[in-house]
Amino acid sequence: MKLRIYPSIGIARLGNGPTNKKDVVFTPEVPWANLYEENLEFHTNDGALKKQAQRFYIYECDDNGKPIRKIDPSSCDIQWTVEVANKKPFWYDFNNSLDLSVNTDNHNLSPNFFTKNIAPGISTSRRNPNVLNEQLINNKDYDYRQELVNSPSPTTINSTNTSPVKLGGKFPFPLKGETDSKIAAAMNLDARDVNLGAVEYDEGSLIFYPGDGISAALNPSDLNTDFADNSNWYDDICDGKITAKVTMNGNTYELNDADSAAWVATAPPDYAPQIQPLSTMYDLICGIASEDFTTDFSLIFPVLYRLYRMQWVNLSDFLAPSFRETIDELTPEEFKALYSNSKAAQPVRNKIFNLFRDPLYNYTNEPIIPSKSKTDITNIGSGTQELKYPFYPGDGINYPGSPAQWFAIPPVLYHELKKWKDGNFSSLEGDFTNMDELGKHYQNQYLEAAQDPAKSALLMTRAVLETLYGGGFHPGVELTWPMRHAQMYAENSLAYADITPGNSFFGLREIRVAAASKEEKEKIFYNDFGFQMNSDDVKASMNDGDAKSWLWKSTPGDLTKWMGIPWQSDAGSCQKVFLDSQYPIPAWWAANLPVDVLTEESLVAMRNTELKSETIQYLYANRLPWLMTTDTGYVGYHAEGGYMNGLINMVYKWKNVGVVAGRKSNVNGIPELVYVAAESKNVKNKTSIFLGKAVPGKPVTLSPPSTFYTNTREMVWIPDNATIVLASNMEGTGEVFVDDVFEMKINGESVFKHDFSNNCSGKITPQAPIDITSNLQNVVNSFVTIEVNYIDKCGGYESSSEFYLVIK
Repeated sequence: MKLRIYPSIGIARLGNGPTNKKDVVFTPEVPWANLYEENLEFHTNDGALKKQAQRFYIYECDDNGKPIRKIDPSSCDIQWTVEVANKKPFWYDFNNSLDLSVNTDNHNLSPNFFTKNIAPGISTSRRNPNVLNEQLINNKDYDYRQELVNSPSPTTINSTNTSPVKLGGKFPFPLKGETDSKIAAAMNLDARDVNLGAVEYDEGSLIFYPGDGISAALNPSDLNTDFADNSNWYDDICDGKITAKVTMNGNTYELNDADSAAWVATAPPDYAPQIQPLSTMYDLICGIASEDFTTDFSLIFPVLYRLYRMQWVNLSDFLAPSFRETIDELTPEEFKALYSNSKAAQPVRNKIFNLFRDPLYNYTNEPIIPSKSKTDITNIGSGTQELKYPFYPGDGINYPGSPAQWFAIPPVLYHELKKWKDGNFSSLEGDFTNMDELGKHYQNQYLEAAQDPAKSALLMTRAVLETLYGGGFHPGVELTWPMRHAQMYAENSLAYADITPGNSFFGLREIRVAAASKEEKEKIFYNDFGFQMNSDDVKASMNDGDAKSWLWKSTPGDLTKWMGIPWQSDAGSCQKVFLDSQYPIPAWWAANLPVDVLTEESLVAMRNTELKSETIQYLYANRLPWLMTTDTGYVGYHAEGGYMNGLINMVYKWKNVGVVAGRKSNVNGIPELVYVAAESKNVKNKTSIFLGKAVPGKPVTLSPPSTFYTNTREMVWIPDNATIVLASNMEGTGEVFVDDVFEMKINGESVFKHDFSNNCSGKITPQAPIDITSNLQNVVNSFVTIEVNYIDKCGGYESSSEFYLVIK
């Protein structure tokens, strides 16, 4: 019997929420499963951003390694081991992808990168260059640079570990045999505890929890001023190997080689988890293989649908001209042509195909993205060709005028799109009227396939890889350019040609990282290329048997070491890319790091039934910069004015930025399901809202009953599972009173009324803070309009205390 761990590649995403399975979200295990959910909540009741945890399972497989079913944990003893590391401070700066100057037969790269030199790889130097191997200075053996790798010892758990076990970690990390960091001692500092996550045994499965999103400089006075490369900084991103030992029926199985072990990486939060990247890591891994795929509409639709749905996270994909507009303007018959291979449908297919940029990059005159270096010389004679889709920067962003400044969908997708354009594909049977109907049809194919225990394991891996960006890489959001090369994988083979009969989706693949053995790891864990790394090093490393081929044998920390440090700088800076023209404005990783969003507040405002339809449309079209959902300051490539402040603020504000999630609109004239940015509920769940001012005592001027003070507060969030009181100060203490009656209305309906006059007894009786939680149960989890009225009932005098609505 053969056993393997699934998913074979896992991803966990940082959050500042608790490390327990009740307060996290889990990485999807079925592709597309969450696209249309309406009530997903990505913040805890306390307002923290939930961590995204990854579950791993052990599957019984046939002799060829094809999964059959999950093993029964009650019939065996399972011991899990996790070994992770963070190598970012030890590795090299990021300038651009170093494979752009390497001549390979990789189908994920245009040959023009090499033959026409359209975006050469740029040599790069070490991060933290002032930290040197002492052997270079004093001919001693101690290598200070190895302390730059945060590498806690392997952590092993079993059924006795039913609560999370921390993985630990430090920066700088004392080497074996040392109790203290020599780097820290030289700086008169202590090494910092930098926990890289936690693991938990859960009924036979392993739960991997990411870290808390902590980033800082060892020297607190150092600010992060670069998008990717900040010496002296650390963060709690990591990656590494998941292994297991299983004992059953008297036999012991060691799942610790590249064929059976799994790999996990942590990554920044996915701030739009229901919006898929335009090009995914799964697409790239399919593109590595030299295979012919059975082309049906399921191969074509995902890339069309992903681009269409980018309207929810990027203004240039919502306004006109945009791909969304092109699709929405199709007549019903033209829309059916999308999934028909008939000759009559070809004009529509031609029209769509011609919108996309050719990944061969065989033209040079699309509009230029200017250099971030200031200049007042206009790029004369460029930009004569209409800009193609998608409106996103590519690997060659460093080179103004290079066609590779712009992102092109991977060749494997473009090749299938071309076959679709020519009618060389299987039509989809059915009558569909819009993109979401098609999306739900294909979602059902995945859900149906997931019922097959044999396919469920491979679907898990695919679900992970479909959440990861597959280019362009500068450096990317989670993982970067080495992932598009065959050398990264010990296995990349087609296991099922179809997800369900007639729906191939590029099939299901067995994908395994080329993990180094224990012996290999001991030799190469701290390897690098010296003071500088360049494209020649990458080229040499691709040759089997070359001394540099260690690059492709993954050890803990090797997948994430290429990414920016701290991660918040890269995440916050990858927003808009400003051009000479006002539209379209390209942007970076909008599916994971939104750029322009529809806010939750705008949605609530649209529900006002008294608004004109034109006003509703204005509100719907009013997309705001995503980073404005908290006070990071505006960030954008070439946005010199707030760029540095944004980089710095994102380190502290990342947990408060809005997460885009699906919500039912309940508004005529806009889509039934919309995706809106919801801020952290620590902003709106624990707050004090001023309702009414204190009125000094004075004789009444109007005949009773009369209202002598009124105030209205709009857009007030009423949370569930909170205590809500009326008090006279913001802390929730202090007596309240009105001479004579206090009335509170919600959305025009009276929900609370209190008579302080004791039925005109002549004596006002102030009350301790009044709990009105039960009065608001019908409006919890919504924004409301609150109106308060102070009413004179008895004549004589009018007066009041202040009133606050205190939510705690």
